[in-house]
Amino acid sequence: MMMDFNHQATAPSSGSRSNVDRLKDRLLGCLESVLVYLLPAGKVRSGRFYVGDVQGNPGDSMVVELSGQKAGMWCDHATGQGGDIIGLWAEVHHWDTRSDFPKILDEIGSWLGDATSVVRSKANRNGPPLDELGPPTGRWDYHDRDGSLLCRMYRYDPPGGKQFRPWDVKARRHQAPNPRPLYNLPAVMRSDYVVLVEGEKCADALKSAGIVATTAMHGANAPVDKTDWSPLDGKRLLIWPDKDMPGWEHAVNVAHAAFQAGAVHVAILMPPGDKPTKWDAADAIVEGMNVHEFLEKAERKEMQHTTTTLPKSRFNLLDWTFDRYVGLPPERKWLIRGVLPLAVPGMVAAIGGAGKSMLLLDLVVKTASVVPGMTMPLFAMGGQLEPEIGTAVMLTAEDDQEEVHRRLYGLSPQLTKNSRLIVLPLPNAGGAFPLVSVGRDGPTLTKEYDDLRDDLSAIRDLRLLVIDPLQSFAGADVNADPAAGNMFFAALGRIAAETRATVLATHHFRKAGNRAILTASDARESIRGTTALVDGGRWSYAIWGVDPEESEQICQQLGAPYERDAVFKSNWPTDKTVRIFVRDSFTGLLTDRTTDLRVLTMPDYELADLLVDAIKQAAINGQPFTHTGGPGVYRQRNRLPPVFHEIGRARLEALVQQLMNERPSRVVKGMATGSHEPKWLDVPNGPFAKGSGEFVHGADDIGE
Repeated sequence: MMMDFNHQATAPSSGSRSNVDRLKDRLLGCLESVLVYLLPAGKVRSGRFYVGDVQGNPGDSMVVELSGQKAGMWCDHATGQGGDIIGLWAEVHHWDTRSDFPKILDEIGSWLGDATSVVRSKANRNGPPLDELGPPTGRWDYHDRDGSLLCRMYRYDPPGGKQFRPWDVKARRHQAPNPRPLYNLPAVMRSDYVVLVEGEKCADALKSAGIVATTAMHGANAPVDKTDWSPLDGKRLLIWPDKDMPGWEHAVNVAHAAFQAGAVHVAILMPPGDKPTKWDAADAIVEGMNVHEFLEKAERKEMQHTTTTLPKSRFNLLDWTFDRYVGLPPERKWLIRGVLPLAVPGMVAAIGGAGKSMLLLDLVVKTASVVPGMTMPLFAMGGQLEPEIGTAVMLTAEDDQEEVHRRLYGLSPQLTKNSRLIVLPLPNAGGAFPLVSVGRDGPTLTKEYDDLRDDLSAIRDLRLLVIDPLQSFAGADVNADPAAGNMFFAALGRIAAETRATVLATHHFRKAGNRAILTASDARESIRGTTALVDGGRWSYAIWGVDPEESEQICQQLGAPYERDAVFKSNWPTDKTVRIFVRDSFTGLLTDRTTDLRVLTMPDYELADLLVDAIKQAAINGQPFTHTGGPGVYRQRNRLPPVFHEIGRARLEALVQQLMNERPSRVVKGMATGSHEPKWLDVPNGPFAKGSGEFVHGADDIGE
C-alpha cells in the first residue's frame, strides 16, 4: 500500500496543495532530523535510512531514501507499505490520511515551528515555540569550543511517550546544527581524557562525579557522519555504551570516527555481566558505584586504528627494516580459542555429505550472537569462541533463502533480529560470482572481488567471512592451476589482513576410492586440488568419516543412537589431536563429543592432577573456587579445563574432597586477607592457604 499525498483520491484544494508542498519541502530540507524524531532506532547507511518497521523497531526491513528525486520515499519490504514523507508521518502516528488530513498538516507545522500553529515566548528568545507537546520537561545546552550557545536539546513527555527535539539557536527552528557538536564541548577541549556516553543525562551524571564526559546528539541514534568529532583530536577516549546491542554498535562506529578525527587511544567499556539490559552511566551513579574505580579497573575492548584501503603504489623496502620488529611480538588473536585464528585465510575441507555447511552456519550464528557482558561461553567447531562482539558474513552458492531459513530455525528457533548476522543465499541474488578469472596474462582478480572487498571493508567490526563453496567463486580451475589457487587465497588473505577477520572457504575431498582416511595427514592429502591450493590457505580444518564399526562403538560409549554417517573426525589447524564429531539426529549439526569420550575413559588420578593445577592457578589469579555453592567448582566449572565441563556435580565435588583428604593434602581451604573463615580452595603454601589471598576486581562478585 503506497501512501503518497501527491496522489490522494480526495486531493486538497489548490491552496491546501501549496501548503502541503511547502511543508513537504521543509521536511525534506531536514530529512534526517525528521526521521530520527519519528523513528529514533533507525540508522543511516550508504545514503539511506534503515529501520525495522513503522513502529520504530530496530532492523533494516524498512528503507527511506535520503537524497535524489526519491528523497523522503519509504518502503517497508516486509509488509509492502510505502509512500512519501508526509505519509510516513501519518503512519507513524496511526492517523488516517483522509479523515485526519488537517491534523497531520497542523502537527507537521507545529514540529517545524510554524507561527500559525505555535505560540512563541517573547521572554525566551533562545527557546523553542510552545506546541501540542506542552512545555519541555528537560533541557541540555550545546556550546561551541568557546562556550557560545549553539543548540538546545529539549525533552517532552506527552501522553504518547518521551520525545527529544533539538532547537538550533541561530537558525531559530527545530533542527540540529550541521555539523552536530559534542555535548559539554568546552570541558572536552580542556581535557586530555574524555568519557563518551549515550545521552546528556548520562554525561551530566558523570560530570557530577568530576569526570569529563560527553555524548553525541541523540545518543546511540546519532548518525555518526553528521557529528563533528574533530574536538577528539589528540584525546584519549573511553566509550561507555548502554548495555544493549544498539549501544555497542554505536560505540564501535564512534571508535572508528574518533580515530579518523585524530584520537590517540580509544577503548570501549564492557558493561558488567550482572547488570540489567540498558544499564548505563546514570544508573551507576544512582547505585552509588565508585565510578572512578570502575573506569580504572573495568574490562574494556582496546580498539585499533585500521585503514580499509591499501596504497596503490608498490611497497618501499626501506619501510620494512628491523625497527618494525623490535620489542614483544603482538599477541595472536583468535576467533575460536586455539582453533581458528583471526586475520588469516584458511580452508574447511570435508567429504561430501559431512555437514560442513551446517557446521559453518552454526559458527556464523554464534559469532554474531556475542553480546556485551556475556558470561556463558559459546562453543563451535570443537572450541570456545572468544567473547568479542562483531559481524559474521556467509556467502552460500548452494542453498537458497528458504533452505537457509529452515537451517537457521533448526539451529535456533528463538533467533531474533540481529544486524550483525549476514547470510547471503546467492541463488536469490543473481547467482554465484567469480573472485578470480583467467585472462591472457594468467589469473586476475575480478571486479566482483573488488566490490565484495569494498562491502566487507565497510563493516567495521567484521569477525568472520565464510565462502561456501570455494569452487563456485573461482572463475578459474583452482584445482588444476597452481597460479589460480595461489591467486584465490592471496585475494582472501588481503581481505583478512584489511578487516582483521577470519576468512575461510569450504572445499571438498577428492574421491578416495577404496582408500580409507585414518590420520590427519591422510585427510590433507585427500583435499581436492593442487598442492598450491592446499598450501595457499594459512590453515586447513579437515572433516572425514569414521568406518561403521568404530562409529557404532563410539555411539555405544556415548549412549547415542547409531546411524549411518553419524560419526566424523576432524583435525584442528593448530592442534593435531583428532577429534570426534557426532551428528545431531534432529538438526543435522555435527557436535564435538571428544571431551565427553575423554571424560568417560579418563581415570580419576589424571582428572585430579588437572584439577589441582586449575585450583592453584585460580587462587594465584585472585579468583579462587570454593568446594560447593555459587563460587564452587561445579557452578564455576566453565573456568575449569574443558574436560570438567561435562562432569556431574557429585563426581566433581567428590574429587575435591578426595584431594583434601589425601595425606599430605594436595588441596586445602584458606582465607582471604582480613577474613576469619577458611573456605577458599588453594594448594598448600598458596596465597589463600597462607591467609594472604587477594581478590582481583570482579572476583568477589561471585555470590554463594
